[in-house]
Amino acid sequence: MGTTSEDEVILNMRFRSRKIIMATAHQIATPADVKIKKIAVFTDFSENADAALHYAATIARRYGASLVLAHAYVQPGCTYAAPELAMVYQALEDCRRSLEDRLLKQTEEAYLRDIKCSVALCEGTPGELLEDLKDLDLIVIGTSGGTGLKKAVLGSTAEMVFRSATVPVLTIGPNCHCCGADRTTPGTVIYATDLSSRVTTAVPYALSFARRNDAELMFLHVVEDKDVNFSFERSMASAEPLERLHSLVSDDIELQQRPRCAVGFGVPDVVIVEEAKRQNAELIVLGARGVGSFPPVVCRLGGGTAYKVAIHAECPVLTIGRN
Repeated sequence: MGTTSEDEVILNMRFRSRKIIMATAHQIATPADVKIKKIAVFTDFSENADAALHYAATIARRYGASLVLAHAYVQPGCTYAAPELAMVYQALEDCRRSLEDRLLKQTEEAYLRDIKCSVALCEGTPGELLEDLKDLDLIVIGTSGGTGLKKAVLGSTAEMVFRSATVPVLTIGPNCHCCGADRTTPGTVIYATDLSSRVTTAVPYALSFARRNDAELMFLHVVEDKDVNFSFERSMASAEPLERLHSLVSDDIELQQRPRCAVGFGVPDVVIVEEAKRQNAELIVLGARGVGSFPPVVCRLGGGTAYKVAIHAECPVLTIGRN
C-alpha cells in the first residue's frame, strides 16, 4: 500500500468532519437585518464615556435609532449633614438638576443634532438605572479597564452591565482608537465564536454591522490548546472547526464578498485581540455561549473572556447575550 500524503490526510479528515457535523451544521439562511431603534449610552462624563457617545451616534445614524443618555448617581454623604431638612431637600434637588443639565448639554453637541436624544437620570446604582430603561435594542458603554482597586471603581459599571443586561452590549475600552468617525477605507468585523448551539443569536448582528459599514466579515474560532505546535497538527485540528465556520452562512448573503474563516490556537482573549489588531478590525462581535473557548458562566463577567477582550481591544466590542 502506498504512503498517504499530508494533503490527503487533511482532505480525508475534512471529509469525515463534514459527515460528523452535517446533521447539526446546516447553513443558516441569511437573516433579516437586525432592528436597532433605541440605544442607551451609559455615561459618567469621562473621556471614555464621550468616546462611547460618539460611536453610538454613528450607529444611531446608520440604523435610524434614537439615543438615551443615561446616568446613575449616589448623593454625596455631606448632603445629609445639613442642619435643616429643607436644606437637605434643596441640596438633593440641586445635585439632580446639575446632573440633568450636564446630560441635556451633551444632547446639544453638534454631532448629535440630527439624532433624536433624551436623557435618563437615576438616583441609585447602575443596576437600578438599567431596570428603569425599557425597550432598548443596544447598550453602549465606555470602560476604563483597570485592575485591582482601580478596576473596582472605574470598571464596576461596565462589569455590572455585562452581568445584567438582556440586550447586546457594546463597549468602548481604554485602548480603543475608534471614536465613531467614518473610515476612509473598508474595515473588518470579526465574529469570534465558540461554535456552541447558541451561535445563531449573534450571526445576524455580525452580518448587519458588516453590511451597514461596508466592511469585510471574518469568522474566528479559537482552539484553546497550547500543545498544538506544528503546522501539520494545526491543519488537522482546524479541519472540523473550519467546516463549521463555513456552514454558518448561506451562499446568498448580502455582502460584497463571502466571510473569511479562520481558526486560532491559544488563549481565546489574547488570540482575538491580536487577530483584531492584525486585521485592523473596526468591531469585534462575541456571541459564544456554552462549552468551548468561552465558558458559559464567566463569558460576560468581568475577568472573563468578553471583559478581557473589551478592555484590551483597539476597537469596540459587541457582546450578544443569551436572552
